[in-house]
Amino acid sequence: MLDEHTARNGASTQEDHHSEGSATGPAVAIYSDPGRTSMWVRRTLEELDASSGEEAEWSSELNIVHKRALIPLRKDATLDLDEVKNWVRDDDADFSVVVTEIPRMAGKRPKRAELHFTDSLAIISLPALGPLRVRQCLVRELRTCLEALRNHSAEDVVTHAGRSSRVEDQEGEDTVYTTVPRFTPGRAWTTLGMVANNEPLWSLPKLSGVFSAAAATGAFGIFFSTIWEMATFLPQWRLAGVSLIAVAVMVSWLILSNRLWDRAGPGGKREAFMYNLSTILSLIVSVGILYLLLFGSILAVGLLLIDPEFLGETIGDEATLASYVEIAWLSASMGTVAGAIGSNFDDDADLKNLTQGSREMQRYPRDSEQE
Repeated sequence: MLDEHTARNGASTQEDHHSEGSATGPAVAIYSDPGRTSMWVRRTLEELDASSGEEAEWSSELNIVHKRALIPLRKDATLDLDEVKNWVRDDDADFSVVVTEIPRMAGKRPKRAELHFTDSLAIISLPALGPLRVRQCLVRELRTCLEALRNHSAEDVVTHAGRSSRVEDQEGEDTVYTTVPRFTPGRAWTTLGMVANNEPLWSLPKLSGVFSAAAATGAFGIFFSTIWEMATFLPQWRLAGVSLIAVAVMVSWLILSNRLWDRAGPGGKREAFMYNLSTILSLIVSVGILYLLLFGSILAVGLLLIDPEFLGETIGDEATLASYVEIAWLSASMGTVAGAIGSNFDDDADLKNLTQGSREMQRYPRDSEQE
């Protein structure tokens, strides 16, 4: 496995995977965005190397090199394909594939893949594959694109894409793209793919300041009898409402304080809606997990420190497990609201990398005047 770093016109690439063996076929350069996108490409290539049967036979004919590179954007928010073509010329590749986390649209329909036959170039949008069965979908798209480029034929796209995709001409027969069939909720599926790319489950370390402030405030619920009385007096539907309000306050604060809300840009209001919806859903998942961790921590400490007899005397009723749960429930909600203050102590760069739109700002030219 090779591991080299090069710099080309301000964009850095890192070679991550190199197919070895007796492959004598065409050279294929695969460029993928860092992070989750490169992870899926790497896993796909490793599994193809280790597989048997038709997939292994197909991939063994190709000399594949995988490189991680942040695919740049032009000022009009389109991919800088000229820069990608420079990479291809430097790598002397016969065919090239770009796998990006950027959602690409054709009007109201999301593009899964786009093929430029003249340049022997394919572009695959990972979010359009959705949040599930990513590896299988990526194998299908890679094979569809490379077979079509090798044969310089859009008919191969139709053959391999199957019923799950629809093929459209973009610039005559020289450039085509695949999209989901009509009456399929492609935008919703792509939005969920964007949420998956934000990796909300793995974003918790970036919210360490939020959790610290929330835990410090939530701990008051263990030691103050007033919280005990209030928590056991309130009906559960009100406790649930307080929880929802607390999560909503935290999500809103994170969006506003870190400027994660995307305004309508070149893609229009529909595309901005997709970006903002993916941001909201990603933060709801992250904050929801933090809430559950906080609730579990407070409940465990409460069970350890609060004597049942003392709790019963304070609330004027028998202390049960439900009593401890209600105390932890209300305390976690209080802590979550207070945790918004803690977000000010988290690293701004980490927080602004939580969402699709904020990461895309890194792709524009440095002299861009975009906000």
